[in-house]
Amino acid sequence: MRIFVCGYGNPFRTDDGAGHHLAPLLAAFLGGRGEEVELRLEHQLLPEMAEEFEAFDLLVFADARVPGTAPEKGYTIEEIDPDPALEGLNIHSVGPEWILALASQIASRVPPALLVSVEGESFDFAETPTPGCAARIEAAAGAFEEWFGKRVKVFERKGSS
Repeated sequence: MRIFVCGYGNPFRTDDGAGHHLAPLLAAFLGGRGEEVELRLEHQLLPEMAEEFEAFDLLVFADARVPGTAPEKGYTIEEIDPDPALEGLNIHSVGPEWILALASQIASRVPPALLVSVEGESFDFAETPTPGCAARIEAAAGAFEEWFGKRVKVFERKGSS
């Protein structure tokens, strides 16, 4: 299976860079399973990415969440669908659902997509996550491995349709 893994956020703003720390862990796990993985680390999601998605069987996005928006475990793993709604009129309001909606307008198919997000605590200037966020990144990576192992057959079927 060909999988696109994209971590995004600002790696110079403490926990906002969680996606940059989480995505390589997810990509390493997937690559270790024998999957063909393309890893991208971005400051933000860009519309140009939409045209690339058709070449993959699965898309995985990794990002930070603002405090108080994750369940008790501090992270989420969710299947996401295209959604053209924006929360503003600037590129910073573009989420993976919006990019998927754009891809659905320009491509013959959009592969299944996941968002793995980790709750942050601080978004101050620093290049490493807070200890709490770092622990949630590790926990989310471990949970993803278990979750993916249970769902891989479904994604293989969806990706080839």
